[in-house]
Amino acid sequence: MEREPVRRIIDYPWVVVRIACRVCARNGQARLARLAEKHGAECSIEELLDRIAWTCPYPRLKPDQKARKYHAYCGVFLPDLELPAPRPPDMPGTGLRLVHGKDTGATPGDKDAA
Repeated sequence: MEREPVRRIIDYPWVVVRIACRVCARNGQARLARLAEKHGAECSIEELLDRIAWTCPYPRLKPDQKARKYHAYCGVFLPDLELPAPRPPDMPGTGLRLVHGKDTGATPGDKDAA
C-alpha cells in the first residue's frame, strides 16, 4: 500500500517526527503537535525543513537550483517518509506481557488484600 505524499505538517502520519541529515551526524525528533503549534499546521514540509536547517553550515538546495559538483549542501530529511517505510517512531516496541507473581485474587485498588 503506497502512502499519499506528505506536503504539510497536518498530513504527517505519526505523532513523533524524526529528523536526520545525510551529510552530517545531526539528528533529532520532535512531537508533531509542538511543530504544528510553533510553525502552523498548514506549514509545508519543505518550509519546515528550511526552518529546521537554518543553523546548518551547508546551504539547503532549493528546488529550482542545480547542484554544483564540488559543493556540499544540507541533507536534512524526514527518515520516516523515505521508502521503504521504516517502523514508525511512535509504534510500541513489543506487545504487553503478563508478569507472573503471587496471585491473591485481589485487584490493585483493594486494601484488604494483604
